[in-house]
Amino acid sequence: MSKSPLPGRLRPGSAFRGAVGVGALALVAAACSSSGHPSVAASHAKSPMPEMSSSMPMASSSMSMGGGALPMGAERMHVTIVSAAEGTKVTGNSVMVRVRVSGYRDTCALAGKHVMEMEATATGHYHVLLDGALVNMYCTPAAEVSLQNVKPGMHTLTVVPALDDHAEVTRNARSVMFDYAPATPLPALTGVTAGTPAIAIVSPGSGATVSGTFTVQVRITNFRPSCALFGKPNLDGYGHWHLNLDSAAGGMMGMGGMMGMSCTDTIQASTAGLTPGSTHTLIALLVDNEHAPLMPLIAARVTVRIGT
Repeated sequence: MSKSPLPGRLRPGSAFRGAVGVGALALVAAACSSSGHPSVAASHAKSPMPEMSSSMPMASSSMSMGGGALPMGAERMHVTIVSAAEGTKVTGNSVMVRVRVSGYRDTCALAGKHVMEMEATATGHYHVLLDGALVNMYCTPAAEVSLQNVKPGMHTLTVVPALDDHAEVTRNARSVMFDYAPATPLPALTGVTAGTPAIAIVSPGSGATVSGTFTVQVRITNFRPSCALFGKPNLDGYGHWHLNLDSAAGGMMGMGGMMGMSCTDTIQASTAGLTPGSTHTLIALLVDNEHAPLMPLIAARVTVRIGT
């Protein structure tokens, strides 16, 4: 059975503050996919900062990651932890959580997009946190969390519903505790020393037309992407990369516009919710294990046209 969320330790990449009921920081997952929402349109952003609108929905009493109110209807977004059960003993080196959502359509296709008015709470996804630190976001019935660099003992898994811009409905979060007792513990990863990290977008090329689901491929040098370290303490030379739409600036370390994250050289992106004929900027940026951009910012960008 799922329980109310328990307070977790906070890190720069954390997306949960259960003790005060306020969301903090969140992300998007590259492993998610879904069909688009045909009535959600977005035009090219002319500023690196997300544009605001006077047609924003009225606020509910739930709070967003930035401390502001969530749109009306967000309180109807719920998650249930189907498994693992409270107190489960985990002898392997990953833990599986199975989730059922209600009150909204679970999709990753609109992640990082501006979804306005009443549709703002019609779609979303869910975030999974380990001991209060965000691992990833998902839109699948199950999520597997690596226990790389996790000490044996009791740990807390938290699942929280999130809007397409990753604002969390923390009052509807659910948590379970599990006992990590590995039969064969994973060797701990340690930091590495390398040259200056870099990332480049290989595909699509600047000016390309994209439509539906498309692949964004990057080339990374002097940096070790690792999905097993999502949300874990930072290690020199390790991290992953985020794909943002139009902006890497603004609150939540720019994560409100994040379409996905990856530990490989590709991400499957979607044009769902974007107006055919509009142009948008795809931004690939290197981040640490806690999802904070490397500083100084290490990023690449291309401008693409949205096809029909």
